[in-house]
Amino acid sequence: MTADASFKKGKRNFNLPVWMVSNYDDPLEIMLKDEKTISRLELEFYGMTYKSEKKVTINKIRSKKIVGYVNSKS
Repeated sequence: MTADASFKKGKRNFNLPVWMVSNYDDPLEIMLKDEKTISRLELEFYGMTYKSEKKVTINKIRSKKIVGYVNSKS
C-alpha cells in the first residue's frame, strides 16, 4: 500500500509518500500494532546513526494492493 507519512528531524517537519506492506488498513492500527513497518520507516527516514527522538506518523492511506493472503486469522 502507499501512504503519506510525516516525521520530524531537528525543527523541520517532512511529509513523504511511502510504500509499505502491512496486515492492517487503518493508519492508527499500523502505528499502534505494526512495529515492524514503523521500525523500517524509522530506519529509512532517520538512518542508523540518528541519536535523537525518532517519531514517524502515518497520515493517510493513498492506495491498497493485495499482495497475498494469510491462512491463519490474525
